[in-house]
Amino acid sequence: MRCITLLLKDVGALEVCIYGDKIREVKVRVGVDGIRESTVGHVSEVLLKYIMGLVEPREIIKYLELSPGLLGLAQVAMLSIPRGRVATYAQLAKLLNTSPRAVGKLASANRLPVIVPCHRVIKSDGSLGGYSAGDVNVKFKLLEMEGVKVVNGKVPRQYIVDDATLTKNFRELLNYASSNMLI
Repeated sequence: MRCITLLLKDVGALEVCIYGDKIREVKVRVGVDGIRESTVGHVSEVLLKYIMGLVEPREIIKYLELSPGLLGLAQVAMLSIPRGRVATYAQLAKLLNTSPRAVGKLASANRLPVIVPCHRVIKSDGSLGGYSAGDVNVKFKLLEMEGVKVVNGKVPRQYIVDDATLTKNFRELLNYASSNMLI
């Protein structure tokens, strides 16, 4: 196992733990400023590019150790939400044939926050809901970093991804993950 630390401006530090060649766990630590990488390597380079929006989910998913079962499917669904957009718990519930409450529990169990963007999942009324890393202010900062506005504690409807795009992205990413035995 090896861990690398990535520092994100106004968000905090991400401690990314890699077992073999798969990212297994991400811990978010708040309160650190500046963006730079503490370790040089291909994985950290790809991670930074992904977080900055320069690499698509298909390029990062091969480095992730997705969880088994429904949580793994939920992680693929969260990766399907485009940067600069959000999806509701209800939208993901429809994709996964479950309830919005179950999606909330799955998102809270996400061991790969920021990389598997559970911060992009919000309530149907536009409010932020909870965050797996604990501090909802981190969720707010991550959305802001990605260009999503939060006004009076809510995300305006214009930032919610449409169902057709979400479904298309999910099917493509799930097909890729399945065919490459990532899930």
